[in-house]
Amino acid sequence: MSDSNKPLFSRPVLAAIMLFCTLAIWLLNLTASNSTTLPTPKVEAWSTTSGIPVVWLKQEAWENSNKVELRFVFRSVTTNTALIETTLAMLMSDSLPLSTASINQRLAPLAASANSYYDHENQVIGLTLNNETDYLLPSLSLITKWLKDPDFKRRTFDNWQTQRSKSPNAQHVLEDALFFDSAEEQVSKNLMPASLEHIVDYYQSLKNAVVAIYVVGDLTLEAQQSLQTALNAISQDFKIAKDPAEKIQHEPISSTIQQNQGDLWQTRSAIALKPVATIKEWISLQIWGADLVSTLNKQQHIDFVQLALTLSPKNPWAWWSIQYSNNPIIAPTASNEKMDQLINAKSLVFTEQVPSVQDEKTFQALLDAFKTQLETQALSPTWWSYIATQIAHLDGPLTLEQFANNYQEAVNSFTAEDYQTALSQLLTPSSYQEIQVYQ
Repeated sequence: MSDSNKPLFSRPVLAAIMLFCTLAIWLLNLTASNSTTLPTPKVEAWSTTSGIPVVWLKQEAWENSNKVELRFVFRSVTTNTALIETTLAMLMSDSLPLSTASINQRLAPLAASANSYYDHENQVIGLTLNNETDYLLPSLSLITKWLKDPDFKRRTFDNWQTQRSKSPNAQHVLEDALFFDSAEEQVSKNLMPASLEHIVDYYQSLKNAVVAIYVVGDLTLEAQQSLQTALNAISQDFKIAKDPAEKIQHEPISSTIQQNQGDLWQTRSAIALKPVATIKEWISLQIWGADLVSTLNKQQHIDFVQLALTLSPKNPWAWWSIQYSNNPIIAPTASNEKMDQLINAKSLVFTEQVPSVQDEKTFQALLDAFKTQLETQALSPTWWSYIATQIAHLDGPLTLEQFANNYQEAVNSFTAEDYQTALSQLLTPSSYQEIQVYQ
């Protein structure tokens, strides 16, 4: 008869089992914390009857969603940013023939909306559509009439010129300082009102400089056929973009521009970047940007920081604006002892001085936050339309299909060494531009 008081395992065996279980749990936790499960969308492609590439991105998570994102991407390069701004603003206004309502007022009853984006290289006309037949068909009919032959009205142009700010846009000034021959000449050009004829001509230049059309979302076979028919009609007189005649200057000498006198109120900074060629380089810029904003926002003399990354295919750049507190401070200089304890914004464009490069814990915390945010973003058609039009370029080294197929592996294998290597490749400190505004 067996002794019920006798332990099932001896003490050495029990200790070994406990140690093994502890190690197994630790290993599972380690694996879980370093891995991120992300959807892998499928990419299909075709061409319109006029030869314009169409890229359709879809994933299983969207099969019960009625949201579809449509993007027309152009590359009509011009140094006159006011012309681009005015053309797209008027297009988004009452540009439907025989209509006084804006395009979004007309699209709203159809559960749809329109938007636009531009930078110094790309221009994007975007639409959010409902894929249900009762909404999709009238939406496609409306946007076909709208985009094929918009009516740029004289009264709308006059109103726009009256309402438009006479002060140069801070982003445009920095953009000009980075990429064009003379910032002062470009600012002057941007303040010059364009004529209505220039607007009409520039819209035609957009139609002659098409890169691709992107569709993001779920479509039934019937909806896909309806969309194809509409895209064939809209793009009937579209032409593929060619190499721009206007070349963009790159990597100017670092400079600082002071405006007004008194206490430092705001600084606006910009730096040219090298083109993003890999997903890990894109991840690196997301972490660097988050680090820059977080680091500067922790400074007691700073109220808030805003950062924008423009990852265009040939001449990408980053710019940020710092709003200082009411406490008077002196502009940061190498000889200013008061600023020795403060972080100079310019230092963050040097890889070796970036906090997340210097400190492993800071890097890991930012990477974990990025992964968490990405898990939500990757389920959004709107986010994927942003990736398609502003990150992964059809004629660039990183395409949408490459991004969709490889971004999970890149995220899960990303290391601090990858980060440091990418920043060293991407950041060009010699191009740093800063505008200091005093009051």
